Amino acid sequence: MAGKELARAFSFGNDPRRIGEYNDASPCEPADLPQTRLEPILVKYAAQNGFTVRFDTRLLSFVQDTETGIVESVIEDLVMKNKTLIRSRYLCGADGANSAIVRELQLPLQDNGVQGLALNVLIEADMSKLMAHSPGSLHLLTRPDKPQPIFGLIGIARPVVTWTEWVIVLLAHPSVTEITATKEEIMSRVKELIGDDSIGLKLKRISTWKINECYAEKYSQGNVFCLGDAVHRHPPHNGLGSNTCIQDAYNLAWKLAYVLTGRADASLLSTYSEERQPIGKYIVTRANDSVRLYFSLFSVLGVLEPDIERRKQVLAELKADSPEGAERRKAFREAFTELEQERSALGGEMNQLYQSQAVYLDDEKIPPPLSATYRDATLYHIQNTYPGFRLPHASLGVPVEFGPRLPAISTQDLAGKGKFTILTGVAGKKTWSLAAASVSSSLQIDITVYGIGWGQDYEDIFFNWFERRGVEEKGAVLVRPDRTVAWRSFTALPEKESCDKLAKVMRKVLGLSQPV
Repeated sequence: MAGKELARAFSFGNDPRRIGEYNDASPCEPADLPQTRLEPILVKYAAQNGFTVRFDTRLLSFVQDTETGIVESVIEDLVMKNKTLIRSRYLCGADGANSAIVRELQLPLQDNGVQGLALNVLIEADMSKLMAHSPGSLHLLTRPDKPQPIFGLIGIARPVVTWTEWVIVLLAHPSVTEITATKEEIMSRVKELIGDDSIGLKLKRISTWKINECYAEKYSQGNVFCLGDAVHRHPPHNGLGSNTCIQDAYNLAWKLAYVLTGRADASLLSTYSEERQPIGKYIVTRANDSVRLYFSLFSVLGVLEPDIERRKQVLAELKADSPEGAERRKAFREAFTELEQERSALGGEMNQLYQSQAVYLDDEKIPPPLSATYRDATLYHIQNTYPGFRLPHASLGVPVEFGPRLPAISTQDLAGKGKFTILTGVAGKKTWSLAAASVSSSLQIDITVYGIGWGQDYEDIFFNWFERRGVEEKGAVLVRPDRTVAWRSFTALPEKESCDKLAKVMRKVLGLSQPV
């Protein structure tokens, strides 16, 4: 922070070389929103929209009736000490990395063990003057010129409230199995890493956490579904924790809603684990690989060297006019560049590909487009309407014959909201509207149809949709309520055939039996 800066990099969509990719991937701007600020927003919205949120409450036990599927749960109010029995069709366990529900279900875990220990030190500290010309959302801190306590070899500073409230993450030496440092020792290390004694620090909280590398091999059993950190446990690197938890809920919620209202068969719920478990597995691996990349960088910098003089020698090599200096600088550049897999991991954030019965592939002639390497899959976003991918974003114009133009809208905005959506083009609207109306009536579900193109509901003003739709103008892209492509028809079909085909697709996606 106040010490010598060794390198700097753009991150999270701010790299001028890649900012266009981020803008092109979504109609929404990225938000650097810590969990401590996000959760109150979510709780407020839930409370204002019919949900009861109970704090100071814990789950004591639950039992599934194997015949009826009913789940009986006992919860306890920790303040009043009251116990309540709740009977429900389903139980969703989002109870964190120490999930009692996962343990009770005995869901199989792929656990590579604890990869290390760390401390989160939440402080109030006005560091505006240090950020005036080098603002950053992530600061890697080390003091090779000082004795290095094994509980905090390296520091990572993250602003919670811009420049006045921070989380200082202290990563322990890999050999540490228990952190016994006192509050005074920890704060001394934090001050040392910041490097400016004139900055006042106010400690708010210290917490210890484990660098886990663990994921569940399946996410559900019977009518109990587990999601979030309960089934994928990993360090915060790449910033995919809350995002992945929300994606789990987004995938499961519409399926539960359709089953509970009789619009889908209960077999649809099995696709939750099929679709989300591979994503959780990837996230756990990706976050831990980023940790390993950090330690590769720190190794190049000599941070892991136990001797102060040796650490100083390593740093001196960075500016030495010698073969050793050139090699050290090259190794540093390469290690620092590899951390692009954390700083600009657009693919890792958005390349979810779902494969299950809730995705119709019978009409696909070729495999899905996939990245050539693990690194490319992390860095680069694939926008494609191949069934199972996220619906591509394309900016659309709202037709206006005369006068000021209306704000552009995204294909993403046309989908979702609890409904299925069909996107088609010129001359496809009538055919697919008739098919959607027929299937909507017979299955009692909502299917909205939009035409995109010249003279349609929306205009493809940048030709983005033309580039990404993957079907002919009269074809159709069917999108699930979670904005995932469920199926696509490459061209128009005769009226009756289109009705029959759409009905067949919808029945398969929803797990409903096909008519004889």
